[in-house]
Amino acid sequence: MWHSHTHTEAYPSLTDVRQAADPGWFYAIVSLRDEVPVLRAFRIRSGEISEVPVVVETDG
Repeated sequence: MWHSHTHTEAYPSLTDVRQAADPGWFYAIVSLRDEVPVLRAFRIRSGEISEVPVVVETDG
C-alpha cells in the first residue's frame, strides 16, 4: 500500500497505524512537504512501526 503525506514527513500517522489492514504489507509513504519528495517504507504490526530500507533503481 502507498500514499502521500502532502504537508508532513514520510512517517505513518496515528490514522495510518489504526487503519493498517495487514501485518504482512509494506506501507510506502511519499512526503511532498519539501521541494524534493521523500520516500520511506514501513511495516506496521500490532501498532508497532518498523522502517524498512527502500532501494530505488533507475535505468541508465
